[in-house]
Amino acid sequence: MEKEHIRKLWSLTEIRAVRGILTLILLFVFAFLVFLTLDFAFPFNTKHVRWSKAIYAADGTMLHGFLSEDHKWRLFAGEEEITPELKKSFLLKEDRWFYYHPGVNPAALVRAVVMNTVKGRRTSGASTINMQLARLLDPAPRTLPNKLKEMFRALQLEWHYSKDEILLTYLNLLPYGSNIEGVKSASLLYFGQDPDALSPAQVVMLTVIPNNPNALRPGKDYHRLLSARNHWLKKLKGKGIYGDAAIEDALNEPFDRKRYPMPASASHLSLRLKNIPHKTPAVRSTIDLPLQNKVETLVSNHVRILRSMQITNAAVLVVNNSTMEVLAYVGSAGFQEDLYQGQVDGIRAIRSPGSTLKPLLYALAFDRGLVTPKMVITDVPANFSGYRPENYDENYRGKVTVEQALALSLNVPAVNLLDQLGAGEFTNLLSRGGFRWISQNRKKLGLSVVLGGCGATLEEITALFSAFANQGVYRPVRYLKEEAEAGADTLCSPGAAFMITQILTGLKRPDLPAQYLAAADLPEIAWKTGTSYGRRDGWAVGYNREYTVGVWTGNFQGNGIPELNGADCAVPLLFNIFRAIDQHNRSDWFAPPTDLDFRLVCSESGMPPDTFCHHQVMDYFLPGISPSIRCNHLQKKFVNSSETMSYCRMCLPEKGYSEHWYPGYPAELIAWYEEMQIPYVKEPPHNPDCPSLAGGKAPKITSLTDGAEYLVIHGQKQELMLGCSAENGVSRVFWYLNDKLYKSAKPSEKVFFRPKAGSYKISCSDDRGRNSDVFIKVSFI
Repeated sequence: MEKEHIRKLWSLTEIRAVRGILTLILLFVFAFLVFLTLDFAFPFNTKHVRWSKAIYAADGTMLHGFLSEDHKWRLFAGEEEITPELKKSFLLKEDRWFYYHPGVNPAALVRAVVMNTVKGRRTSGASTINMQLARLLDPAPRTLPNKLKEMFRALQLEWHYSKDEILLTYLNLLPYGSNIEGVKSASLLYFGQDPDALSPAQVVMLTVIPNNPNALRPGKDYHRLLSARNHWLKKLKGKGIYGDAAIEDALNEPFDRKRYPMPASASHLSLRLKNIPHKTPAVRSTIDLPLQNKVETLVSNHVRILRSMQITNAAVLVVNNSTMEVLAYVGSAGFQEDLYQGQVDGIRAIRSPGSTLKPLLYALAFDRGLVTPKMVITDVPANFSGYRPENYDENYRGKVTVEQALALSLNVPAVNLLDQLGAGEFTNLLSRGGFRWISQNRKKLGLSVVLGGCGATLEEITALFSAFANQGVYRPVRYLKEEAEAGADTLCSPGAAFMITQILTGLKRPDLPAQYLAAADLPEIAWKTGTSYGRRDGWAVGYNREYTVGVWTGNFQGNGIPELNGADCAVPLLFNIFRAIDQHNRSDWFAPPTDLDFRLVCSESGMPPDTFCHHQVMDYFLPGISPSIRCNHLQKKFVNSSETMSYCRMCLPEKGYSEHWYPGYPAELIAWYEEMQIPYVKEPPHNPDCPSLAGGKAPKITSLTDGAEYLVIHGQKQELMLGCSAENGVSRVFWYLNDKLYKSAKPSEKVFFRPKAGSYKISCSDDRGRNSDVFIKVSFI
């Protein structure tokens, strides 16, 4: 009976135990379901934290930090920046059981309740790192309901995030006094270095300051902070974080009482990148920080010299040609110089590009088969439907080769070439090359665009010249290390790009400053200068195989300075930058591409030689594209024995004539020779009794513009001038007003007439019957 009784008692005990276990399981399941319901109903999101944006160089060094939207220094430190010693120090001080509890430490709660009850006051806390993070994310007064809420939030954090994620977020949100939050912000502002470079003493200081940030922060109470730091350093002895010797050294380590400035390099680029939406608060740029610092110093020193001439600013962009990554970005001589508008970004400012667009025009002309480098063209005054460009030095050379015209940056040959190509084709090509202002306004632009009659930025111009270094292929510049490369576009053939490079490498040019004429250490680069109308901008852009450097000098307010030009103001800085980035001046240079060949041409015309061409030179050309017409710089003429009259085959006499060779000068060149009284070989006038109208070109009226309206002041007795250019051999021209003969004159003679109000048909005929007309309107004011 007794054994039976004991067996029943055990059965009842087992049943009660099972019931108890089941009850606990049910309570746990119920509590878990309640937690899931509350978690769903009241989600806890850590993504709302507004981090400070930080811009980094390509090597990971911070360039510039910015306040968060709520004006806090709250820089995000990545896992790789938090050292094991920093983690262990915080865990030992704040929550040594962090990796073992579920967000709330029950043992710590019981201990805190008992001790606080016995003492009658709060002497022990039970907050885990999870609970502290919950309070940092959702601050509230310390009341019992809020403490329960913290515990619930701590469990939520544990449910949704890993331990390492929770600890990392906690370290990034800890308060460090004033508007400083997070170990990275505190490390930079209190110690001037990143958290992964801190000494043991500095690490421990970061662990103690958050307990009373306003009282313990450096610069507030030195001795109080020193005492708190050393107290915890002593507690770390024997904990396996630091050796005893390291702790002894840390106890004697002083610290600065000042606050360090936040890094603020490459300010213009950093501000530009800050305003672009990014997935993370840490933005890694392509900037090479050592090079950036070098270029900033060079710009500052150079502008110090320019300011003696009232030229107050400069901007520089350095690009890696192979990757199109921007290695240095200097928007002004000094970001903080309010007196000189230093916060204006000269790299993005829209300015007149001057002559910097000419190389692309000549490359386009090479590809269209209009010219080759040695081809001879004219540099004389010209009228393009009312537009009369002048050269920079206000002089003309008469006959020049194409490579001389580009090397000397002559304006009239460039406009003449653009007139043949069409301004629309050129502006469309510039639009494809990333010129945004030109793209938006290309329908309004005319021939002046090649001389700077448009808007462009230093960024766009530098990218254009980088295309020449990349065999004519344009790619936009890149500022972000993780940024995918944008689509490429071919602006010119590799052969055209190579010819442009060879021309721009020459040193016989007016834009080489005088101090470099005898220099032996010039960087081996291709380069071009530009000066805008009114001397408001001075440009210099250069490139070699590896780098392209763009330089702008001037004043941001746009006022012109007589001494401002690209050669004297921008080129010295360009050369100094290339010396800094390519100190060894490597000899590897561009090789001729496969689509390019060379040939002998006549030095008088630049065309393939004929039998009478005795002086020949070597010239590059594009097979199948470049002009291949035989040279015709000399033309055979039939003349009488005294060489005073020429004949054609229609009026050739049976005898008394001979054959002579005469230069085939263009009419505009002859007109300029006559005006400047330059001697030249004249073709004898044609037989006046010739029964046929001769071929060739009619005289070109150069003094009036077809379709123009001329305003004449009433009562001033103003006159209009009649002038023309005619071919070699023309001795007389005849001027007609509304089909009535007005006057006969020499081709070089200037004729004047006093107009009346109304429409006029102006005609000019030469002594061979060739005629041209223009129509104008005269109004009195």
